[in-house]
Amino acid sequence: MYEKGDEMDAADWTVVRRSTMFRTTDEAKLRDIIGDRSPRTHPRGQVLFLQGDHIDGLHLVVAGYVKLYRQTEEGADAIVSVHGPGQSFGETAALLATPAHATAETISEARILTIDAERLRSRLGADPDLAFAMLASASMHLRSMVDELERLKGLPGPRRVAGFLCDLAGTDEGAASFDLPYEKSLIAGRLGMTPESFSRALAKLRDHGVSIEREHVRISKLQNLRDFFEGEAA
Repeated sequence: MYEKGDEMDAADWTVVRRSTMFRTTDEAKLRDIIGDRSPRTHPRGQVLFLQGDHIDGLHLVVAGYVKLYRQTEEGADAIVSVHGPGQSFGETAALLATPAHATAETISEARILTIDAERLRSRLGADPDLAFAMLASASMHLRSMVDELERLKGLPGPRRVAGFLCDLAGTDEGAASFDLPYEKSLIAGRLGMTPESFSRALAKLRDHGVSIEREHVRISKLQNLRDFFEGEAA
C-alpha cells in the first residue's frame, strides 16, 4: 500500500525531469502522471519488494542507491543491477502486472518516488506521443544494459573496473577525485567479480594513475585510464 512521503522540492523535480524514463516528457504531462505521489525516504537495507511480488508502481530513485538481485540455488545473492539517482526500476512488473523478476533493496539511505502503475497505464493509453516517448526511453535503457552486459562478458577485470571509474569521474579529461558510491563488495558484484578479484584489479590500475584510500578514489589523468579501458594502452 502506498504511503505518502515528503513533498517534492525543486531538486527532486530536477532529478525526475532528467531521468531516463521521463527526460522527453512534457512537464505538464509529467506532473499529471505523478499526481499527488511524493518520494519516501528509506533506510539502508530496506527491502522494497521481493522477487515474485506483484507491485503496483514504477519506482524512480531520487537520491541514494538500490540494488536488484536474485537468489541462486546455493542461497547466494546475484546482483542484477544497481540503480542511482534518475534511474527507474520495476517498469515491466508494474506496467504488465507480472511478478517482479528480482528483489529490490536499498544499499544506502534512499529517496524513492513510486508512480502509480494504473494511472501511468491510463495516461499512456490516452496519449500515443507519450507512449512513444517512454518506449524510446525504455529502448535506450535496454541498450545501456546490453552495453554493460557486453562489457562484463568481454573485458578482463581491470578494464571493467577502469570503465566503472571513468563513468563515475564525471569529467572527460584532467584529474578526478571522488568517493565510491557504495560498498566495494557490491561494486564487485555489479561488475561480475569477486571482492578479491576486484581488489586485485584496483591494484593493477595503479600503473594507470589510480590510487584509492578506503572509499576515496584519485585518478591522476583520466584520459590515460580511459585509453586503458578502451584498449588503446599497452
